[in-house]
Amino acid sequence: MEKFLVKLQINHKMKMKESRSIIYLCFTLCINSAYSQKQTNEYQHTFEKIDNMLATPNELDFKNAVFEVENICSNNQLKEDVFNNTVQLYTSICKGIISSWNIEYPEKDKEKAAAQCAVFEFMTDSIPIKTDDGVIMHAPFNYNFDDFAGQKDWSSMFVSTLMQTQKGNCHSLPYLYKMIMDELGQPAYLSLAPNHIYIKAQNKRVGWYNIELTCGDFPTDAWLMASGYIHTDALRNGIYMDTLSTKQSVCLCLVDLAQGYQAKFGIQDGSFILKCCETALTHFPKYINAMLLKAETLTALYKQSDKDSEQDKKLFAQMNETYTTIHQLGYRKMPQGMYLNWLKSSGTQTTNYRMKSLLRTKTDK
Repeated sequence: MEKFLVKLQINHKMKMKESRSIIYLCFTLCINSAYSQKQTNEYQHTFEKIDNMLATPNELDFKNAVFEVENICSNNQLKEDVFNNTVQLYTSICKGIISSWNIEYPEKDKEKAAAQCAVFEFMTDSIPIKTDDGVIMHAPFNYNFDDFAGQKDWSSMFVSTLMQTQKGNCHSLPYLYKMIMDELGQPAYLSLAPNHIYIKAQNKRVGWYNIELTCGDFPTDAWLMASGYIHTDALRNGIYMDTLSTKQSVCLCLVDLAQGYQAKFGIQDGSFILKCCETALTHFPKYINAMLLKAETLTALYKQSDKDSEQDKKLFAQMNETYTTIHQLGYRKMPQGMYLNWLKSSGTQTTNYRMKSLLRTKTDK
C-alpha cells in the first residue's frame, strides 16, 4: 500500500511538471504570435506609407521610401536623422569635390556634369578631406562579393549597411548614388538589367552614358547587351536598360519590402508579398522583378495546395499567365556565376582615365 502511494505521488508530480511545461509552451507561443502579429502590422504600415506616396506625386521621396523599408526590415532599429545626416555628409563632400576642381566645360549643363563626376569619384576613389585634426582619407565603397544577393543576410542589400561597412552591391550602390544626386538637385536615373541595377546619366558633352558603380566603370549599351544576358525582346518591350522615373524607383522599394518580409517570415499565406507586387505593377506595369516575385510566390502557394479545388485551379492559371507574360517580355534568367563573371569583366580602366572621358579640367592640359 505504501509503495502504491509513493508511485501515485510520483505520477502526480510528473503530471504537474508536464502541465507547467505545457502552460509555459502555450504562454511562449502566445507571446511569439503577438510579437509576430505586431511586426506584420508594422510591415503593413510601411506598405501603406509607400502606397500613399505613390498615389500622391508631390510626395514622392525615394530616399524616404528606402529608409522606411530598411528600417522596418531592421526591426525599427535605424535612426532616420542619422540616415539623412549621412546622406547630407556625403553630399557635402561631393560639393567640396566640385568646388576644388578647376573645371573647363564648354556646355551649359556644367553644373549637372560636374555633379555626375563628383559623386562617381566620391563613390569609387579615395577622397582627402580636411578636418580640424588634419587630412583624413574617405575610402571608396567596395563590392560585397561575400553576400552580393543578400542570401546570407538580407540587410546586405541595404544602403544603411553600405554606410556602415563601405561594402555594397548593385542594389545599395546605385541607390546611394541617386540619393546624393537628388540632394544636389541633379537628375540621376536607376536602370535595370538581369539581376542588376545601374545608373543612366546624360550630359551635353557625351550624351547618354551608363555608370556601373560595382566596379567603377562606364559600360556601353552594346557591352551590356552582349554580356549581360539581355534578350532583344526585353529591350523591345522596355523591361531593361531604360531610365526609371522617381515613381518607378519608389516601386522598386515596394518589392524590396516584400523580399524583406519574405526573408523574415517566409511566404506565409502570400497575401502581403502579392499585394506589394501588384501595387508596384499598378504604377510600373513592366517591372520585371515584381512579376518574377509574384510568379515565384504563386508557385510556392500552388505547391502547398491540394490542387483539386476551384481556388487552386485559379491559382495555377494565374501562375502560368504570369510566367507566360514574363517570357514574352523577353526575360531570361542569368545564372549567378555568369553574373559574377560579367561584373569582373568590366572596370579595366583607371578612375582618372574614365573621369577625363566625361569632364575635362584645366589641369589636364
